[in-house]
Amino acid sequence: MSPGKAVGGERFDVVIVGGGVIGMACAEALTREPGLRVCIVEKGDLGRGASWAGGGLLSPLPPDQCPDAIRPLLEESLALYPEWCERLQRESGIDPEYWVCGGDYHKADGTHIEYPQMAQVRNPRLMKALAETLRRRRVTVLEQTAVAGWLISDNVLRGVRTARGNIGCERAVLAAGAWSSRLGVSGISPIKGQMLLLAAEPGTLPRPRIGDDVYLIPRRDGCILVGSTLEDCGFDCVPTPEVRVLLRERALRLWPALEALPLLAHWAGLRPHCKDEKPILGPSADCRGLFVATGHFRIGITLAPASAARIVDYLTF
Repeated sequence: MSPGKAVGGERFDVVIVGGGVIGMACAEALTREPGLRVCIVEKGDLGRGASWAGGGLLSPLPPDQCPDAIRPLLEESLALYPEWCERLQRESGIDPEYWVCGGDYHKADGTHIEYPQMAQVRNPRLMKALAETLRRRRVTVLEQTAVAGWLISDNVLRGVRTARGNIGCERAVLAAGAWSSRLGVSGISPIKGQMLLLAAEPGTLPRPRIGDDVYLIPRRDGCILVGSTLEDCGFDCVPTPEVRVLLRERALRLWPALEALPLLAHWAGLRPHCKDEKPILGPSADCRGLFVATGHFRIGITLAPASAARIVDYLTF
């Protein structure tokens, strides 16, 4: 989606800061409400950050467990996913490839646990479907536009300051992922994750295979994702040859048949880690009219539709 025009003097009902899956899901949910004027401001390209870089499995990855505090949010989101993807495909013409693929967890001690209801989406296609849906709903999108801060008077939000000028709004949603800390949310830090994409024929790996330190995710076209690292190195997002070797070694231990598969791509993304181990969803305590949707760490894709529904509930008009 090309950058929208500068909006000096223009006002919106809601400005969403951050064009990843959480920000776009919030915009999609809001534009199902009649008459709302919505704008998304993204410092880079829409949907090209951590949301694009992840694996797309709709579950906390074993051996991780879902914190009890967010289990209702997780269950709500999983229930919403089939209809959400169907709607996005219908409106955009792009299939997010929602797939109840199942999965297998192979523990280091040899234990094998099956997850027959595990599902996935092809997250880059989900990003494209969301972006195209928002374009067709005439959401204003400002890409390559850094947000510098907020326009606040008497502790009430009046607008958003950007590199392209000020944008007036009644309410704003901060959904800037790992960069949310730079806009006033404490306790959020970036955690780098590197991934590989391998070429394979459909059916080579029937369903996801998960180990204690690596996972393999087959796509419908046969390509296999290998992920992922957890690196605390600030905002560095450059993939490294050392990790490429490390991921392949881990993957080979989990599934030796991978050895013959050629590498197609290697990339990295920055996940927003919250020190409280759960996302931050709700109104800001410091500014009336500002809402926060960030800190989803490794399950932002999974929690997106339910997180957006919660934000819409908070933004009562």
